[in-house]
Amino acid sequence: MAYSAGMRAKRLVSAREAVDRLLRRYPQKARLARLWQNWSMVMGPELAPLAWPLGERKGVLLIGGEDAMIMQELAMMRDEILERANAFMDERFFTDVHVSLSLGKHPLDGLAPPPSLGREPKVLPKLDGSALRAADPDSPVVRCYAAFLRLAQKGERPGLP
Repeated sequence: MAYSAGMRAKRLVSAREAVDRLLRRYPQKARLARLWQNWSMVMGPELAPLAWPLGERKGVLLIGGEDAMIMQELAMMRDEILERANAFMDERFFTDVHVSLSLGKHPLDGLAPPPSLGREPKVLPKLDGSALRAADPDSPVVRCYAAFLRLAQKGERPGLP
């Protein structure tokens, strides 16, 4: 790349140096990153597999659970989770814990799983109207489905990916 007289040449830096510089600039983020990296040690073997770190927002620790039953259990263990996280941070860093369903979010204590290479493409159902034969033609749902079929036969596929 050619530089004009007015441009200053920028020095290339390693990724480690760039990350170190960034973490020095935002020390709170660096502390959070250390918590995510040590999550299983901080929460222990009984809590770590159940409570997945999802982030922090305005002093609230965001954790995810796999299902509603685990969410209920984590909500009842809120004080212990808060105490363990704040003990690791050496101060009252978090004021509360918010538990939610993980819903496909990747926890911050590990890498996201690689995309599946052998995944089959989604096959859309064949829209031939066979379901309408046994249905009540006066039903609003059946009339809506019939209208959908008419659009699909014209080559439009509303509402389908």
